[in-house]
Amino acid sequence: MQRYVGTGYYRVWRVAVGALAGIGVLTALVFVAPGPNLAAFLLAAFMAGAIYVGLGLSVERTPDDVFRAAPRWAALGGAAGLAVLGYGAAVGLDVLLLLVVIAATSPPVVAWIGWLHEAPAASSTQLRPAVPVPVVGKDAVDVPELDNAVPLSEMTAAELCMAWRRSFGELRRTDHWSATIDVRRAYLDELERRYPDEFAVWLASGPRAASDPARYFNHGADH
Repeated sequence: MQRYVGTGYYRVWRVAVGALAGIGVLTALVFVAPGPNLAAFLLAAFMAGAIYVGLGLSVERTPDDVFRAAPRWAALGGAAGLAVLGYGAAVGLDVLLLLVVIAATSPPVVAWIGWLHEAPAASSTQLRPAVPVPVVGKDAVDVPELDNAVPLSEMTAAELCMAWRRSFGELRRTDHWSATIDVRRAYLDELERRYPDEFAVWLASGPRAASDPARYFNHGADH
């Protein structure tokens, strides 16, 4: 995602949406009675928590991680519902226009649009140079030592996805953090080169750095 929107854009969007949400919550507290406010908060919190749990389990995240983060997402959802109620009380149906603008400028949507503009280039016959990466068959990925490395072009999609997941643990090692970032970027570039459509869908799902993308690529033909 950062390839198309950048970290700066993501942070600015989050700050802007957070500020709008804060204004909406204050507006709800001023213009709406406590009863409707409480009902809107609880309903939105329940829906956000349920959706997060369902999506988290569907992408094969561990149940402990999902249920540990669910309350935070439920609280954010409740605050968002309260903000929408506040804006609705202040400006009426014009709040729908605000929601459309927020959704259209969100990082996943911007990344998807950026991918569409670059998709023809991705289908070019010019292949990217192979990058040496660690063999996936090992129990751990040791980034600095590439003695038993193979080119990316010789790895299957399943091996690339497994290597992507295993390399996440190497980010904790500051002695070769930059090298780990380069290797992980190489994994993503190779997946995008082979399966641009599946890669775009995976990005649009808002994946985490430790997520498993295998289910998005397991139906593609390996090179």
